[in-house]
Amino acid sequence: MRTLIVTVSPLLADLVKAVLQPHLFIDVVEVLSTRHRMMERLQDISPDLVLLGLLNGEDDACAVPLLAALLSVRILVLAANGAQAWLYETGPHRTTLPRLSASELIDALKTSFDRSPPKG
Repeated sequence: MRTLIVTVSPLLADLVKAVLQPHLFIDVVEVLSTRHRMMERLQDISPDLVLLGLLNGEDDACAVPLLAALLSVRILVLAANGAQAWLYETGPHRTTLPRLSASELIDALKTSFDRSPPKG
């Protein structure tokens, strides 16, 4: 699945990819360290999955404008410490992952992609 990584620390991004890649095909098409061009890039590359790191003082609702911009995308919002995540998608727009674990994350993404397979 075509993946865009935005404002996620390299260490956390590597950990999430390491957990997902044995179970899901992850093709990281771009990594953005800021959100300056995020909406433009989202439209240009039309990813299946966005890994979105929270900024200071921000909550997971920051995913809503991205979801509105590209309805077919799934957005995995990650707390900076990696302890919490929220999966936004069309259908049920939000899945809370309160005690983030590898199995919980994989199950949530597999369920999401079973409902609507990735484009790429």
